[in-house]
Amino acid sequence: MIDKTDAARRQLECAIRLTAAHEDELAVHSLVMAAFGILNDLAAARHLDYDVKFKPFFTKIGWSHLTNTANFLKHADRDPDAILASLHQEENDWRIGFCILLYRSLQGTQTATMAAFHCWMVVRHPDEFQLAEDDDKDLEDAYRDSVSFLKEQGRDSEKILLNVLIDFYKRGIVSPDTGFSRR
Repeated sequence: MIDKTDAARRQLECAIRLTAAHEDELAVHSLVMAAFGILNDLAAARHLDYDVKFKPFFTKIGWSHLTNTANFLKHADRDPDAILASLHQEENDWRIGFCILLYRSLQGTQTATMAAFHCWMVVRHPDEFQLAEDDDKDLEDAYRDSVSFLKEQGRDSEKILLNVLIDFYKRGIVSPDTGFSRR
């Protein structure tokens, strides 16, 4: 038997593995948005501070922005001749991140695959996660230089890092409950 949370977990973890494997972005998007729909509905129904923590954030981003591509993919009856302009890989990355936040609020934890993805996002986007700079200037500079170098190498190199992180988390080298800090 599969409950709703387990179904969303499986979809989300599959989307993360597909992202790491350089698979089709539309397939990743379909899985992510299916998981998002389940997790968002469960979080709202269970009142886990949903109206304070999540709803304002998703409203600020814009529900139409969040769901536009998913609606394009599932509603051919409404717009049979429509064309999707583009789907940037980073959009899927952030939606996966939203799903992980919802999942953690529902379950109180995250899986190894989710933790690896979250770490990958934090490493790649330190400013968006508002991490305090390390007191050790040399360490901070080395970290920032590493992030810049990784971005210069492109998405393929970033996905190599994601695969390594997934492996480390799954093998227990890093615990999914480990917090992220540079201090």
